[in-house]
Amino acid sequence: MPPSKIVLVVTILAASAVWTGAAQAIPAFARKEQAACNTCHTAWPMLNVVGRQYKENGYTFARGGGDKTEKISDFLQWDKYFPVTALLVSRPYDKKDSGETKNRALHEVELMVAGQLYRNVSGWFEFEAEDEENFEAGVKFGAVGYHPHKAVNVQVAWAHLLWIDPYDTYATTRLLTGPNRPQVISQSFGGADRPDTEQGRLRDKRQIVSVYGRPLDRLFYSLGYAGITAAPEGEDPKTFYGRLAVDVMPDTMVGLFAVKGTCAATTALARPNCLVDRDYTRTGVDFQMDIVGARLLAAYLKAEDDNTTATATVENDAWYVQGAYVFQGSGRPTWVPLLRYDSYQKSNGTEEYKEAVLNLTYYFTQNIKGLVEYWKQLDIPAGQTEDKRLTLQFVAAF
Repeated sequence: MPPSKIVLVVTILAASAVWTGAAQAIPAFARKEQAACNTCHTAWPMLNVVGRQYKENGYTFARGGGDKTEKISDFLQWDKYFPVTALLVSRPYDKKDSGETKNRALHEVELMVAGQLYRNVSGWFEFEAEDEENFEAGVKFGAVGYHPHKAVNVQVAWAHLLWIDPYDTYATTRLLTGPNRPQVISQSFGGADRPDTEQGRLRDKRQIVSVYGRPLDRLFYSLGYAGITAAPEGEDPKTFYGRLAVDVMPDTMVGLFAVKGTCAATTALARPNCLVDRDYTRTGVDFQMDIVGARLLAAYLKAEDDNTTATATVENDAWYVQGAYVFQGSGRPTWVPLLRYDSYQKSNGTEEYKEAVLNLTYYFTQNIKGLVEYWKQLDIPAGQTEDKRLTLQFVAAF
């Protein structure tokens, strides 16, 4: 990355910090609970232990809203129980060597409506419009949960497979990075978990029914039944997953994850990637640790897919290690440097890729941030050309 570009983006971030440093707006959950964002977030959107409990309870500190007797009409006070958050993403500079330089002045607009629907029933509905889809509005995520007990909760959702997971190792919406997500959740591997050529990643949406909870304070589990990705009608649901996460220490988690499913061949629906029944599995281990202001994440995923004729198995794997440090100032995050190393395979393990992401984020307030991010391929298969990317992005939630 040329030194002139580094100076440019750092200057923009520093100037913005001086200009906006006095603002202290907080998003909807914080307004509802009359608490600062860092009550639940190490640095928004990463969850801390309080935030994980808040999520598992159904977006409330007291499961079911506490002991107070309330009428259903009380819950129609949307600002109190079902708050609204608006999120704006601006990406004014985005340059990838293999593509054009882009000015996505307004890259994404989201409206999130979430909270308690009634007592032990929660909802999360996220509507999105972005430039990559010509700003056509649609439902990004939708989920309804029932939370009678910390050990047993039920959720139905149109979301990615680990939407319910409170840890950040496989998260798609709680990333500190900008456009460059971990390859563990971004690769389709052998492609058997997709009806067409565009989906099949852990971060893609599907119809899911999940049961989850904490039978022990330090043990989280989830079990789910789902369809293949990008099938909003949930046709031929033949995907099952399981997840265990153990807090081996208060700030350290070790987890296991497994998925097994089938992309079913059908004459009623056009599935060019599933002309025959194709089975697939995903198995992985992950790790999350907080040390003072630092957070370390790591995950390994092994993928096995039937090939396109279901006559052989294709095996690939992916893993990443990520470290970030949250500097604090005036009771909120300020600068957050981040480094991630990704490794992944394609073509039955015959192609190896190594990548690195360097990110520097500045929090103007707890819910408004700007980042500069540099992504680079470090090692690629012979005959290919190494790529790199520089991005400047701003995110605000109100």
